[in-house]
Amino acid sequence: MIRSRLLFLALILSPFTSMAPVHAHCSHGGGSELEAGEFDFTPLLTVEGHAGFDDNLEIPEKHYAADFLIGGEFAWGLGDNKQFSLSAFVGPALVRGGAEHFYGEIHVEDHSEEEHEHEAHPTRSRVDFKAYLEANYKHSDSLNIQAYWNPYLVTSDELEFHADENEWEKFESKGIKNELGAKVKYAFGDGDVDFGLGDSVSDLIDGAYVSVDHRQGWGVDGVFIGNYTDPRLGVGFNYGETSFQVEAGPRYYTPGSYASDLDSRTDFAGEIMISRPVNDDVEFFAHWKVVYSWDKTEGWGRGYQHHVGTGITYKL
Repeated sequence: MIRSRLLFLALILSPFTSMAPVHAHCSHGGGSELEAGEFDFTPLLTVEGHAGFDDNLEIPEKHYAADFLIGGEFAWGLGDNKQFSLSAFVGPALVRGGAEHFYGEIHVEDHSEEEHEHEAHPTRSRVDFKAYLEANYKHSDSLNIQAYWNPYLVTSDELEFHADENEWEKFESKGIKNELGAKVKYAFGDGDVDFGLGDSVSDLIDGAYVSVDHRQGWGVDGVFIGNYTDPRLGVGFNYGETSFQVEAGPRYYTPGSYASDLDSRTDFAGEIMISRPVNDDVEFFAHWKVVYSWDKTEGWGRGYQHHVGTGITYKL
């Protein structure tokens, strides 16, 4: 009898997975606008602890990690409130559990005639490495466009135990995973909403925005995993020095050809983000991401996937 099992590990990297830490947690240069021809560099260090919980799996998977990313942003003023920037970050990820996976990646196991019980993947620790490269074009206070690349190095093979055969089998090979993406964001207002200063719920239109994020992923063997697109409706606001951002929308996922039995589907995805400056150089952040799938098909289960994380960004 053939039995399929899905491995989906939470999306991680930073509180905005499509944004570098400099954009996610620290406003460039303290939020100052660069004049035409003006150049600036901001070095940054981000430390984040995060965990993923995949409740829709046949055997629920968990992932724990601590990331240490160092890098910075090179920014150029283009005039008329326009700006172009290049960001680069790299560092180790202390992982307990499985390595990071592209959303929707599945692992199908074929078994002979009888149904076998499965052991969960062994919980093991490892030091992986990750990087983030981004090109960002700010056309105006309303319109922003990004393109990014997320490489992830798995430093050792992942093994799983087959009790029926009494042997260990390689589940995932060491190597470099890759993710490419692009994001467009349009803000309806100036984003200046502060309930601590007396703004009302009706003022939230000034913090509302829409965005579209598209990503494609490849495994360590170069196999195309698939792609997904996230159109989001969101709102950002402050309460004193604490910033909040809430966004949600459908997720359109299309698997790669490696998963011939898995159909395209539409899931639901959302995120809540909180940040607060500790001082002029340090900012605290926390976030919760959730994805829900209605489909219950071969190689996929109905249910939730959660990711929570918290950390600090330090301006060097």
